[in-house]
Formats: sequence, structure tokens, C-alpha cells
Amino acid sequence: MSSRFFGSCVITGILLSVILAGAVDVLRPDYNPNRNSLDESLVGPLSFFMRAAACVLAATFLVVLVGLWRNLYRSGFLVASCVLIGVVATSLFVSALFPLDVWPPDGSHPALTALIHLVAASRFYALLIALLVTLPIAFKHDEKWRSLSHVTLFLGVLTLAFQVGFILAPVSFSGLVERGSGVVILAWLLFAGLRLRQATRSTHGTANQILKPSADGHSCSATRSRLQIGTGSLPDRWA
Repeated sequence: MSSRFFGSCVITGILLSVILAGAVDVLRPDYNPNRNSLDESLVGPLSFFMRAAACVLAATFLVVLVGLWRNLYRSGFLVASCVLIGVVATSLFVSALFPLDVWPPDGSHPALTALIHLVAASRFYALLIALLVTLPIAFKHDEKWRSLSHVTLFLGVLTLAFQVGFILAPVSFSGLVERGSGVVILAWLLFAGLRLRQATRSTHGTANQILKPSADGHSCSATRSRLQIGTGSLPDRWA
């Protein structure tokens, strides 16, 4: 499967998740997007739409994982980023599978499903911020993806700012702030999907990157001996 296919799947997943989540905001008369959080839409009427949206978004993260792994230069930061994407996707799926139940009015301990949801959701946002810090470094190791490095880091800082805002915001605006964070996440997925549609698979280095004459004019035979470029020979100037 080509990178263009993975990019198209990412964009399709974004559109589908937005439609499903938007259906809850539009069709539930008792639901106020400015006040009610996304977690609250996982219970009650039309909760199926939000659960489906979360599952689609989790699958979209996994598609991005495969696409990045197939196309980026393999580095330690890419491995770490792919692991983080996998855990982020799993956390999102678990948080949708175990919705946040209403806490008991008598002040007793919340249900087990609520605790699982809180742990999964917290891990999702924490690791997502970590991902948007490690991934820019992985992008810098690949010349074809380097232009996305600063954008990813900026969106990571913006995500952190929205999470702090969500904690500090008044209850009447907490839902709006949380949706702002969701828009930032979708924006990064969109950038990744569009870049995957244009990408070509990277190798562990190119001849232009590795075959460089040394500053003192010495031979680069040691470097040349580690390269395998088809069955052809190197240009005479590298001999």
C-alpha cells in the first residue's frame, strides 16, 4: 500500500470522526458544547456517536503510526514516537469503551468504569503532549519531513496550553476549551495525512547525505564501503 493510501485514510478518518462527534452536539437538546465536556457525551442519548467517533480517531492514529514508520528515516526518536502513538490510540479506545459514569451523589467511590476512563483519558493527553515533543526530533532526521518539525512542536505547545486552560477555565467554558484542544489534535493529524499523501519512502540515508568528501580532501572509502547502492558502481570521483 502506498503512502498516498495511508494519507487518504487519515483524512477520511478525521472527517468521519468530526461528523460523528458533531452529531451529538447538534442532536442532543440537553447538551451544551460550551459547558459539557466530551466525556459527558459518552453517556446518555446518542452516546454511540461519540464512542464511534473516538474509535475512528483511535484507528486514525494507528494509520498515522504505520504511515510514519514506513516513510520516515528510522531513528530512536521515531521508534519512541511510534510507541507513543500506539499507546495514545489504545488509551483513546479504552476511554471510549469505558465511559465516565455519573459519580454517585452520596460521595462514595466512583464506579470501576469511571476510574478506568479517567486513567485512560489522562494517559491519552499526557502521552500526546510527549509525542508532539519527540516527533519533531524524528522529523528533523528526515529531510523530506523536516518542514513539519516546527509545526508539530508548535501544536504540541498549543495542546499543553489548552490542557492547562481546561483545568483553570470556568465550568461554563470547560467544554469549549476541551474542544479547542481537540481541534489542535485534528489539525496535526490533518497535516500528517496531507504530508503522507505526498511522501515517498525514506531509506537510512541517501548518497547525497553520506557520500561527501571530507574537509581535508581525504578519501571517503570507509564510508563508501558501508554503502550498498544497487549493483552499480560509484562515480569516479569517489574512487
